[in-house]
Amino acid sequence: MPLRAGSAAMVKVTFKPGGESGETEAGTTILAAAASLGVTITAPCGGRGRCGKCRVIAEKGCAPPTPSERDQLTGEELRHGIRLACEAVLLEDAQVIIPSDSRTISGKILADDAREEISLRPNVSRRTVVLPAPSLSDQRSDFERVADGLGTPAQSLRMHREALAELPSVLRDNDFKVDVITVGDTIAGVRPPNARPCCLGAAVDIGTTTVVVYLVDLSSGERLATASALNPQARWGHDLISRIEHVQSTPAGLEDLRRSIVDLINRLLGETTEQAGVRRRDIYEVSIVGNTCMHHMFLGLDPRHLAHAPYIPVTREPLELSAEEAGLALSPAANVYCLPVIAGFVGADTVGVLLVSRLTERDHPTLAIDIGTNGEVMLWSGERLLVASCAAGPAFEGGEIRHGVRAADGAIERVWLSNGSIGYATIGSTRPNGICGSGIFDTVATLLDSGVADSTGRLADEQAAEKLQRGLVERLRGEGPQREFVLVESAESANGDIVFTQKDLREVQLAKGAVRAAVELLCSAAGIEANDIAEVLLAGAFGNYIDRRSALRMGLLPEVGVEQIRGVGNAAGAGALAALVSVDERQRAAELARQAEHIELMASPAFQMVFADSMIFPES
Repeated sequence: MPLRAGSAAMVKVTFKPGGESGETEAGTTILAAAASLGVTITAPCGGRGRCGKCRVIAEKGCAPPTPSERDQLTGEELRHGIRLACEAVLLEDAQVIIPSDSRTISGKILADDAREEISLRPNVSRRTVVLPAPSLSDQRSDFERVADGLGTPAQSLRMHREALAELPSVLRDNDFKVDVITVGDTIAGVRPPNARPCCLGAAVDIGTTTVVVYLVDLSSGERLATASALNPQARWGHDLISRIEHVQSTPAGLEDLRRSIVDLINRLLGETTEQAGVRRRDIYEVSIVGNTCMHHMFLGLDPRHLAHAPYIPVTREPLELSAEEAGLALSPAANVYCLPVIAGFVGADTVGVLLVSRLTERDHPTLAIDIGTNGEVMLWSGERLLVASCAAGPAFEGGEIRHGVRAADGAIERVWLSNGSIGYATIGSTRPNGICGSGIFDTVATLLDSGVADSTGRLADEQAAEKLQRGLVERLRGEGPQREFVLVESAESANGDIVFTQKDLREVQLAKGAVRAAVELLCSAAGIEANDIAEVLLAGAFGNYIDRRSALRMGLLPEVGVEQIRGVGNAAGAGALAALVSVDERQRAAELARQAEHIELMASPAFQMVFADSMIFPES
């Protein structure tokens, strides 16, 4: 089937190992052709030829290599047909092999939440009513009869058209004894009494990298199923700015991004209802969290003004809309609730973390950090709540690291010193193919502890290497900016030597410096010292998977005891769950969003100096 019709010459492209095949116009890049066939190739930079991670093998059928390809690929790689999918242009029929490290593979996605006991008081309720049958002396309408049974004047109630349409038959088929489901002040459905389950909700955490959906029985608060997947918007870039650039450069760019995330949420809702053996039409409410950019793109709100100072969102308030308006395939009467955002880069996901961590209820200064593709830092001084955002995620998630990969089978997730050499463990205990986030933290800590790297972030040169143990010296090679440390030799690896380069170390320094600078500036604004912090809460995948000692060794966190650092799981998703099951929690979320003082780091005169200081690694 042709991918695109038109007068231009068409070429056939086949992708392996999946076997997807179709036609596209000559002159189309491999990356664009893959996207048209639903084949996803890793492209962290959004297909701009910058990251070099969309490597594929195409020996024939492509135009000569571009300057960007010649810069990022060696002559030997080019001779073997290795190309960058975002740069290589198809001119003739071609077969394209996508290596495992260029495929977008679902890996370890943190779907667990930091649930606390929350009083069940959802916006959706179900009540059983027993009504008198109509008679010549009682000619009230079916709607009036139900309203009276609920003890509410009919003029104060609304009833969704679908519910109104099914009302006559459900009443009479059940001898006027029915369960009435209301969403807020609207009757959303009528069901036979004690139908199970008939009152469901879903909580959705839209992350820049991953999306998680939780299905909940709103009658009991029980979580019935969970589903998660990588965010398909990654085809336009792994970072928020790349996606906003797509909106700016393409007339249908915002709709592309909105539709991709809505389609994924619908798919995940389908997976959860299938797992639980229930119907989608019994989902009456959905709660949504996400950073401000994800929030805007889900709602179809223009995100372009988030990309430049002063970073103004369209709205910060909690929002409600119908499932139909949101594009979600649920009960026609379902309501969608979006938690409030705080600022341009501090969104509803941060509100979710604040909500379930009970940060402002603690009697001591407490720091909370949620490091994803962006980093959000929250500080409770004991009196004031301050928040900030920093660009930290790409390096920590492997996006700017030579052999960085997502957390999937084969990714190195643990690294340690072992008898003067390096030990490591991979996810799935399989042959290593790269380094994921937790492995990156351990690698940096190990290089610092061993003396392979110094506090300035410089890999040991030949002179400094003379003081190292022999097993480590043999792993160092290259000069100056090309210096690199061989973490895994090709004989043990699935993809040749796996190295950690001088540039990789600098990328980690930039990311950790941004987070630590945010911590220092929030403390300064609150009038406390970093040493006053009594507890550190780590949210998200990093809080769950990274070694706390490695984070301390890198200087990412203030100098607190390891026992004072606690992972709180997917607190953003837990916040969405809390708002789903309790209107009281929604009120608390709105109050927290108003209470939070956003500190714009770039506006601080001290930022550059603090950032520079924060990039230095602690001495051993």
